[in-house]
Amino acid sequence: MIHLEKLSLNQLIHLVVLTQVGVSVLSIPFAESRHSGYDSWISVFIGGVIAQAVILIIYILSSRYADRSLPQYIFAIVGKPIGVLLNIMIGIYCAESSLMVIVSYADVLNRWVLIRTPWFVLIGFSVGIAAFIATSSLRSMATITQSILFMFLICILIIFISGTGKGDIRHFFPIGIHGIGAIMRDSIHAFWAYAGYELLLYVFPSLSYRKKKDVIIAMSAANGFTTLFYVLIAIIVTFNFSESQLKEIPEPMVFILRQFKWPVVQSLDIVFMTVWLSVTTVTAYVYFFLSARYLAFASGKARGNHTYIVWIVGIICFLLGLWGSDRQMIFRFSSYHNLATIFVTAILPTLLLLVSLGRGKRGIQ
Repeated sequence: MIHLEKLSLNQLIHLVVLTQVGVSVLSIPFAESRHSGYDSWISVFIGGVIAQAVILIIYILSSRYADRSLPQYIFAIVGKPIGVLLNIMIGIYCAESSLMVIVSYADVLNRWVLIRTPWFVLIGFSVGIAAFIATSSLRSMATITQSILFMFLICILIIFISGTGKGDIRHFFPIGIHGIGAIMRDSIHAFWAYAGYELLLYVFPSLSYRKKKDVIIAMSAANGFTTLFYVLIAIIVTFNFSESQLKEIPEPMVFILRQFKWPVVQSLDIVFMTVWLSVTTVTAYVYFFLSARYLAFASGKARGNHTYIVWIVGIICFLLGLWGSDRQMIFRFSSYHNLATIFVTAILPTLLLLVSLGRGKRGIQ
């Protein structure tokens, strides 16, 4: 059985936060400063606000079918043929999300830490761990995620200590000089970094709550924490680098960690990236789990073969990931993935909600 016990809202918050944060932590605000420059921290904040609006849409949709998860009630909204197709598409997207996280972080490790380690070892190690955990129940994954939270808090402490040294407060002024248009354009790049909240579409019927509104409060708290965390990183990076540097350094946080001198630890960047591997693994195994569940419902065998589907998805991702050693391939893959993220996390739930409201379809209340 996939659902052995109900998830608490506390576990939901941990799952959402650690699924949202990932490789983006090292790159913020590189992509987000393309047009807004020093105002990129505002773009990051607006990206979180947009994510919150999408979370509200997902909550309204899910609460209408509180007794079922999206791969189940999608048939009631659009019919079986289209429902099967959409389940397959979402399943592929989730597998792709895992692959994107694994390949992106393997690329960072390969360039900064494990320079001589073969690419297939980095990919195989990450896929193997993520797939193994993804074969567990949702409750078990939530428990594992709670234990990894301690590692996440250590990383936050490292970021704060290393980033509050030498810098220039004048980098932030005058605020908004690049214009609202530039800020909004870069907020789209920031919005992609918040993906992970769509987990609610599947876990809603597995949640333990007294009132439905408690769910949206928990989701808002999770997204609010992630937003605050991302904005903090953007502010730290902006404090440390000039505007021209922001646009040229793909992983600014790594540079800050490498430059920081601490008597206790010689290479803080290596320590951080080693610890952060456990955090990125959360994103990978959550998406592996979701991919297997959506594909299982598409095949009509929702109750069985979860483990086999997870490993099949994992093996396919491993084989595709072998091509990821080519950085240009990663960039092209990332562009496609960003478009897929907007469709699956924002456009599709909105369309399903509108169709559901139009047809008056509703689950057991």
